[in-house]
Amino acid sequence: MAEDRIPPRDEEDPRERDLSRRSGNAPLAPWVILGLICMLGVVVYLVSGVLG
Repeated sequence: MAEDRIPPRDEEDPRERDLSRRSGNAPLAPWVILGLICMLGVVVYLVSGVLG
């Protein structure tokens, strides 16, 4: 049962620390999502122009 305990904060996996450090750029995410939506709209516009 001792192996199942949750490790203290200072014994975290280094990979998890990297992920938490990377998540500090949260304001970038909405711009990436908006950019992808705009690019998808351009693709739909071009495909509908070619097929229509």
